[in-house]
Amino acid sequence: MIGLTTITTKGQVTIPEPVRLALGINVGDKVAFGPVISKGRQVMIKIIPSQIVEELAGVLKPSIYEQNYHKVRAKTGKLLGKKYQVK
Repeated sequence: MIGLTTITTKGQVTIPEPVRLALGINVGDKVAFGPVISKGRQVMIKIIPSQIVEELAGVLKPSIYEQNYHKVRAKTGKLLGKKYQVK
């Protein structure tokens, strides 16, 4: 075992420095957790470098829900503006 850490009251853990150095974990990187099948109380950790997250930002189109939300909000604003005579 490389390091030992304690879970805080917020459910947070600090990844020990030897582990961060060994895995090349940097500030801003994302950490994904997943179960290890048939290994009891073990967890798999996958590091997602912040560079990859930044490269993917804006690649996906907004969801239909998000597009409809903005349309409904704009229309509601116009209707309320007319009702209460606000410009």
